[in-house]
Amino acid sequence: MGEDGSVADLVHLIEDGPLADHPGPVLLVGTDGGVLARNIPGAPFAHRFLGGELPAVTAMVAAVTAGTGSQSFKISDEDTGSTLDLAAIPVSGHLALLVGRDVSLDHNLRAALVDSRQRYKDLVEISSDFAWETGPTGQFVFVSTAGALGYDPDELVGRPAGQFLVVPEGLEIVSPFDTREPVQGVEVRFRRADGGVSTLEASAAPLFDDKGRWSGARGVCRDMTEARLRDAALTRARSRERLTTYIVRAIRDEIEPDRMLDAAAEALTRALSADGCALYRIVPGAGLDLAVGIGQSVPERVVDDLREAIVDTREPVVAEIEEGAALAHQLSYHQEMNGTVVLWRAGTGAFWDEEEVGLLVEVADQLGIALQQVAAHEHLRTLSSTDAMTGLLNRRAFDEAIGDRLGRHGFGPGTLAYVDLDNFKKVNDTRGHQVGDRALIRVADILKRQATPGDFVARLGGDEFAVWMEGVGIEDAPDRAENILESVRELLPFSGSPEHPLGLSIGMAVVDPGSGETRDELVARADAVMYEIKHGGKGWYRIAAPAGTTASTQERRHSR
Repeated sequence: MGEDGSVADLVHLIEDGPLADHPGPVLLVGTDGGVLARNIPGAPFAHRFLGGELPAVTAMVAAVTAGTGSQSFKISDEDTGSTLDLAAIPVSGHLALLVGRDVSLDHNLRAALVDSRQRYKDLVEISSDFAWETGPTGQFVFVSTAGALGYDPDELVGRPAGQFLVVPEGLEIVSPFDTREPVQGVEVRFRRADGGVSTLEASAAPLFDDKGRWSGARGVCRDMTEARLRDAALTRARSRERLTTYIVRAIRDEIEPDRMLDAAAEALTRALSADGCALYRIVPGAGLDLAVGIGQSVPERVVDDLREAIVDTREPVVAEIEEGAALAHQLSYHQEMNGTVVLWRAGTGAFWDEEEVGLLVEVADQLGIALQQVAAHEHLRTLSSTDAMTGLLNRRAFDEAIGDRLGRHGFGPGTLAYVDLDNFKKVNDTRGHQVGDRALIRVADILKRQATPGDFVARLGGDEFAVWMEGVGIEDAPDRAENILESVRELLPFSGSPEHPLGLSIGMAVVDPGSGETRDELVARADAVMYEIKHGGKGWYRIAAPAGTTASTQERRHSR
């Protein structure tokens, strides 16, 4: 076949044959710039070629037909953003076959890949996260410069990742460095270059080779140490706030002041898991006095050793000994110390940590306020139940005490003594009320000295006093009365005149436990014999007949 037959066949292939279905442009061009044939995708290309818009293609055709052989190069269309990979094949000395392939997608993907790799590199370099990759033996094969916990990448590459993990004894962890499946948010403890330990949050994915065999892992670790420390501090603060609120509420919700300190000690003991708690208050002239003790008692020698330190500092004081550990803190109200709290934890190795010490510091002010409230309540109760001048019980408190005593089940004997001053009016008339007041105070002192445990003494009003003598029956009552009358000589210096010496008369009523006598009946008996004494002579005592009888009474006149 001649040259014309070959060209005709080629034209047929381009326009009607297999080349007609080629997705890219196919053209048969000559050195004169003419287009002999083209397929459908080649129409836009042919238009541009004929319009002289593709001088590079014209030059390539000339070179190919001149004998340089086949050539190829890329043509980019800035308007469409497409890229064409064009090949020129010589057909004869004056024709060339142009075959094009659209490589825009490949070109763009390659550019995007290059760009993404650069972006990844830049992100890794500027990120504070710790990017890494391990190989099939678990050794680091790549480590980013930044965020590598103080290590230079070369110090980590080639070393097993597992040797840097800090794993508590007996605990199994999921290691992201040799994971066989994707993991996110796994926390591990990693040894830093300075010897410390950081908490890392890791996300990783396994790597597999072309045969599906595991070949390592790749991931990123973020140092969460500071965040976890802040979380822990916040958790501790919230826990401390809850415990403080619990203790404060236990104090404030207690209606009875007498139970307030018990509630405070119980709440503090539970909140701090203490074995024992003691609240001490300051008693003028006596120092620290135990107000409340809960649980196991704090050893006295420990408290004695802590006393000086507690008084000298407003900071918490800790004492650790073989038997346990004590934690103490000064309590105050309006900047003035009013007591102390001592917590005890028994056992060898017992101790108090910073959080527990901090909690005690936070509630110390509330404990100081509780002490003050109880003290104020007791003061008010004292004021309402005592005689302001002598400090003895007043009539109301004395009557209540007698009623409680008689109402007690299974009580033993007792004696009620009414004590009345003789010639007291003369003291006030001739020497004045100030001397009279001093005389009343001296009587109160005499009666308090004569009182024994279980007794209570009262000033009923004016120059009238009363004494309840606990456990004193008919056999012992005379001796008790004699002892009181023996002290009358102390009152003589207060007398209004020698002819009217200041003295005492005593009316007594002994309680029979089985008689069922009421308080009013007992008081009436004692008052009746006092009346008899005052109208039959002074300076003596009389014991009333037993309840329900008219038996004669015992009496004695006191000789001065």
